[in-house]
Amino acid sequence: MRENVDLLILGGTVVTFDEHNQIIEDGGLAIQGGRIVEAGRTEELRARYASDRVIDGDDMVVMPGLVDTYAHAGHGMIGGFYHPDAGWPAGRLYWHATTEEWWYAESQLAATERLRFGVTTGASIIGSTPARTDSPVFAMRCAAAYEKVGIRAVLGVGPPDPFVPHLPRPWSGSFLEDGKWIERSFTYDQALTNSLAVIEAWHGGAEGRIRVALAPPYLFGRHAFHGRFEYVYQPGDVRVMIEKAEEMRDLADQYMVQLHTHIMTGGVSFALEHFGRRRVESLLGPDVVIAHGNGISREGVDIIGSTRSNVATAPSTAENVRYGYAPVVELLEAGANVAIATDGSAPRFSFDLWKDIVRAMWHQWMIHGTQHVMPPGKALRMVTIDAAKALGMDDEVGSLEVGKKADVILVDFNRLHLVPRTFLPQQLAYYVTGHDVHTVIVDGVVLMQDRTIKTVDVEEVKALAREEAARAFERVDLKPYCQMGQDFWLGARY
Repeated sequence: MRENVDLLILGGTVVTFDEHNQIIEDGGLAIQGGRIVEAGRTEELRARYASDRVIDGDDMVVMPGLVDTYAHAGHGMIGGFYHPDAGWPAGRLYWHATTEEWWYAESQLAATERLRFGVTTGASIIGSTPARTDSPVFAMRCAAAYEKVGIRAVLGVGPPDPFVPHLPRPWSGSFLEDGKWIERSFTYDQALTNSLAVIEAWHGGAEGRIRVALAPPYLFGRHAFHGRFEYVYQPGDVRVMIEKAEEMRDLADQYMVQLHTHIMTGGVSFALEHFGRRRVESLLGPDVVIAHGNGISREGVDIIGSTRSNVATAPSTAENVRYGYAPVVELLEAGANVAIATDGSAPRFSFDLWKDIVRAMWHQWMIHGTQHVMPPGKALRMVTIDAAKALGMDDEVGSLEVGKKADVILVDFNRLHLVPRTFLPQQLAYYVTGHDVHTVIVDGVVLMQDRTIKTVDVEEVKALAREEAARAFERVDLKPYCQMGQDFWLGARY
C-alpha cells in the first residue's frame, strides 16, 4: 500500500546540499504537509508514494530555493537612476515622495522578481539606510506584499544612524494625506519605537514565512570613505555609539530577532580600540549578519570568525571598487559563515542572485591568484544552506532533507546554454541565470510552474509599480541622475 502525499517530483537530478552534498540522478522528492518526506530515486519514490499532483522533473535540476541574505526595500523601483557625481535619488525620494502604497507596490514587485529567479527567501532592509521607519506602516506594507507573493522574507527595521543618517537634519518624512503632502519630523527614539512595533506585528507572520530583524545601519560606526556621507567621529561620540549598540543588542535578545548591520574597512578595528574587545565580542555572534565586509582588517576578520558571525558579501556593489573585495577566504578560515547576496536591486543590478555566484568566485580568484580557492560547490552552498544559516533558518530551509520545509526550485537544463549536460555543479555556478528557473515551491505550495507565477497577476504587479513610481517621480528632480552628453557615449571618463 502506497502512502498518499501532497506532491511528488519525479525524474529529475536532485542536488541536496546536505552534509554529504548528495546528488541523486533520476530522483525526486515526496512532499507532505509542506515538508520533505523523502528524497530518493524515482523508482523508489514511485513504489512508496502516491499523489494526485506529480511534477515531471525530466531535464530538470531539483534543488533548494536560493536565499538572498542582504538587499534593500525601495530599490526595486528606482533602478537605472545613477550618476557618479550626483549619486542616486533614494534618500530624497524615499523620505518625501513615497506613500505606503508605493512601498507595497515596490515590495510586491521585488518579491515577484525574486520568485521568478528562484529566490525563496530574501532579506530586505526597510529601516535605517536609506528607507523609512518614521512610521511602522511602510514596513508593514512591505510585509503584506511578501505575504501575498508567498516567498519568505526577513525585513530589517531600525532607526537611522545618529551620526551618518543618510538624510538631512532635522529628520523628517512626508506623508500624503487628503491629497496634500504633510512633512513631519521624527527622532531616533520614535523610529526605534516604530521598528519594535513592526517586530511585534510581523515577526513570525504569514505562517512563519515573515521574520523581522533589527538593522542598525552601522553597529560600530561608518569608517569607510564615501564622498556624500562623510563624518569624523569626535571623542564624545563613542559613548553614544556604545549606548546605541548595546541597546540594539539587548533588544535583539529580548525580541529574539537577528541583528543585520553594515561593517566595512576599519569598523571592527575602531570598535576594538574604543569599545573594548569584550564588548565587541558581546555585540557580535551567530545571530549577527554583517553586510558587505569589504576591506576588513586582519584583526576584524579574526574577531568576526571567533564570534561565529555571518557576512553577506555583495559582489555586484560599488563597495568592491571603493574599499576592495571582501576577504571571504580569510573569513571562512577564521570561522565566520559567509553568504553571497545581491544588495538588490538598484542602482545597477537585479535580484538575480545567480549572477553573483561566479562574480564572488572571481573576486577571490583575483585576490589569491588561483582558482583553487572558493570552488563552485562552496559558492553554491553560499546561496543555499550557508545563506540559510546566516539568517538562522538552516534547520528549516537551505537543503533538501527529510523533515525540512519544502522550499524547492526546478532549473530547466533543456535550455540552449545548458545543453549538453556536462559537470553539473559547475554548470549551476557558471551558466545558470534566474531566467532558467522553471518551477518554485515554498512550504510545499507551488508558487510558479513552467515560468508562470500563480500567486499574483504579474501584469497587475507591473501596472501598480508603474503607477506608484510615476507619482513619486513627479516630486523629485531626476535630471541629475540621467546626464548623458558626448562623454556618456564616447568618453573614457564620465
